[in-house]
Amino acid sequence: MERMLDKEPQQFEVLQRIMGYLMVALLVVVYYFTSPNTNYQILFPIFVFVVLLFTPKISHVIQYKYGSRARRNGFFLIDVVVVSSALAAVHLSLLVAFVLLFVLIYTAFNNKIAMMISSIAILLGIIVFYINTIFFYGFDDYFQQTSIELSVVSCLCTIIFVNFTNYYQNRRVLKLDMQRQTYLKEMNRYIELSNQLSRYAPIQLWQSIMRGESEAKLEYKRKKITIFFSDIQGFTELSETLIPDDLAFVLNDYLSHMTEIAKQYGGTIDKFMGDAILIFCGDPDSQGVEQDAKNCIDMAMAMRQQMKFLRERWVKMGYPALHVRMGVSTGYCHVGNYGAVHRMAYTIVGRDANLAARLQSAADIDEILISDETYKLVRNHYLCAPQAPVELKGIQGDVKSWQVMEKYSAREDNQQWFDYKYKGFQLVLNLEEIQNYEYPELVTVLEKMVERLKVQQRLTTVAGVVKLNPEDEVK
Repeated sequence: MERMLDKEPQQFEVLQRIMGYLMVALLVVVYYFTSPNTNYQILFPIFVFVVLLFTPKISHVIQYKYGSRARRNGFFLIDVVVVSSALAAVHLSLLVAFVLLFVLIYTAFNNKIAMMISSIAILLGIIVFYINTIFFYGFDDYFQQTSIELSVVSCLCTIIFVNFTNYYQNRRVLKLDMQRQTYLKEMNRYIELSNQLSRYAPIQLWQSIMRGESEAKLEYKRKKITIFFSDIQGFTELSETLIPDDLAFVLNDYLSHMTEIAKQYGGTIDKFMGDAILIFCGDPDSQGVEQDAKNCIDMAMAMRQQMKFLRERWVKMGYPALHVRMGVSTGYCHVGNYGAVHRMAYTIVGRDANLAARLQSAADIDEILISDETYKLVRNHYLCAPQAPVELKGIQGDVKSWQVMEKYSAREDNQQWFDYKYKGFQLVLNLEEIQNYEYPELVTVLEKMVERLKVQQRLTTVAGVVKLNPEDEVK
């Protein structure tokens, strides 16, 4: 029984129809033996057997040529033929007619039979009914009272048929729900594993693969992108003085903050090489060459700013003051998957990748050096100071570079952060991290600094010599 109830819907439909036809045949046989006026009703089971014999073949042909919906409609029309023949055989015995019509309507609703097919079925049923009446079973009094035996058998068959169908449907729903829950658990597990694996690859690449926009295969393309390279000044010497746990803390703290900034500006993290970071903008997602370059510069400035906060925190924790050097270059590179079929690396290859690394090594602490090609793209948006052409290792000819100073602001009152450093003076102000209630205190501090500078200005000459008042003379 369990095996019967675990069948697929299409298989169960055949089983359900066989059971239903046998019950209809049983009703006709009972009518034949309990009614006084009968003709050829005993031959009805043979008709049912013939129908059951050819039904699977017909079902297969219809399913193959026209689909499952046409198969259900075809089966329903066969049901109508069988039921109409049975109604003619029992001369519309009152209870039997009610039971058979009820089961037929029940089957129509279960199989979602369309109204047009239902109308055709009604017409077909009337035709089949009168053909059987005229040629086989003859005319008799219709809607006669059903015998007790036939009434009992009719009710039992109806209850068995309906309950059997409903039980299968409920069992099927529970099974599908369990499958759905299992599927959701497996899907969540694979999503979790996929998210963990995504940490070993650039987030943009992972998202592109998950969306089906790219494939994990050995391929590359030539594209104009902006490359960023940075490292920590003196980190090698620091690694020799710190214990491994402290070194790991500083390095992970630094890389985690830089990674978040790169993610914010859409940079693709190529790799970490100790304290060095290689990032490029323009692949797999690009906003245009100029905008990619601007995003890269904004990212570099945000990293430099963040490094100042990290440096202050590390100094308070007892670590040495650390500084970064950054290099940015723009040009055509080959970007894609390199390696072997079973082990790939999504990276870039080209002159400008090497140039960014060389510019980083040539930069002073906390400096951002950009190539001349990058400068041409961003010169209208950033204040840059030209550097003397230098010879860089692995690069032919002297290389012209520019130091990024600050970003132009359309309106000074919209500027969100200030970064100014001079001999004896350093100001770092980030308005995005200041709450409204902190403004008065900051204004008070700045006003005191301004008043003190004004006093110092009054007390010194143009040459920087302190002015003496007559009362200050030594007597």
